[in-house]
Amino acid sequence: MEYTKHFKDGSFTFYSDEAGQCIPEAPGNMDYARMMEAVEAGEAEIVEVDDTPVPTWEDNRIAAYGSWREQMEMIGEQGLDAFQSHVQSVKATYPKPE
Repeated sequence: MEYTKHFKDGSFTFYSDEAGQCIPEAPGNMDYARMMEAVEAGEAEIVEVDDTPVPTWEDNRIAAYGSWREQMEMIGEQGLDAFQSHVQSVKATYPKPE
């Protein structure tokens, strides 16, 4: 049997079994105790998985553009040409996949 040890952003979150059942690491949790017994007996193994979401090109663009307030501030302080240049730079840095 295989159990999965889940991490998100570098921190442990929970264990799960092959059926997807969540097994929290908690004192008195019978499922956790059985899992650890099976691992110690060599009947099961624990595989580590990183569940940290990977940002998409869209997520990266949204973050790089800044909030609408920051965009308006850029237009007001630096002008429309600077803003359009910023948009093109962001699009070049995070291109839309084909």
